[in-house]
Amino acid sequence: MVRVKICGNTNLEDIELAAQLGADYVGVIVDVPVDTPRNIDSEKAATIFEELPFTTVGVAVIMPQSIKEALDLYITLRPEFLQIHNNVEPKFIHEIKINVPCNIIKTIHVEDEHSIKEAKRHQRWADAILLDTPSKTGGGSGKTLDWDIAREIVVALDKPVILAGGLTPNNVAEAIEAVKPFAVDVSSGVESQLGRKDPEKLEKFIKIARSL
Repeated sequence: MVRVKICGNTNLEDIELAAQLGADYVGVIVDVPVDTPRNIDSEKAATIFEELPFTTVGVAVIMPQSIKEALDLYITLRPEFLQIHNNVEPKFIHEIKINVPCNIIKTIHVEDEHSIKEAKRHQRWADAILLDTPSKTGGGSGKTLDWDIAREIVVALDKPVILAGGLTPNNVAEAIEAVKPFAVDVSSGVESQLGRKDPEKLEKFIKIARSL
């Protein structure tokens, strides 16, 4: 069964609904240096992580510019997962891994065949690899990526692969069939307005994904 990660949450209400509907992971974007309506400050995020439903796992999506920044955010938030969303070297992930007692997801922005090599480089220290569409700002783009390359990455890696990038209730079944990921990740594809989840879209997405 494919797992589901609902990302870009800005409030506890949406997270509680996602958990009730069966989401395995919920992501919160924290203090990232890009212009996105889903970015919240670490103080608000810490409150959300403290009150997470026990049925779901919290993921802090961060873009740290230093090891210290990553460690400070972990200490503030205490999430079960840190998702490193910016472009960093594997040794950066290694340094976080040996200093932080939580799991690490490394985002790979899939552009071409080179992305397969990049994913392989990071799987040594990351606990999971998340595939997303590249964007000029480094944040989410809301566009789908090359699922053929994504499938090659799934086959090539020993670690779980999470598929993101432009997923919606209307294309998630096709994406899962094409890529066969460990999990799927959605943010804007289940929103009613920027930064707020739509209950009907959320329910439909989770129901479809978990049925496959």
